[in-house]
Amino acid sequence: MQKKSTYRVGGLKGEHCRDRIEHTLSHLDGVSGVDVDLTSKKVTIEYNSEVVADGYIEETLQTLGYSIQG
Repeated sequence: MQKKSTYRVGGLKGEHCRDRIEHTLSHLDGVSGVDVDLTSKKVTIEYNSEVVADGYIEETLQTLGYSIQG
């Protein structure tokens, strides 16, 4: 089942951060789209919820050194 989630992400500092997040998340199985908006500090991800486990995207962002904000 296709799903779309948006996260407010702390620690986004520029294009290198955007590129790193887009590269990492787009290579995860089940992820079909990644959009990083540096202005709003939001990351939007389209993915198959039957392939990507709940919490895995958040965990991956935190592993990369970013924080998830409310």
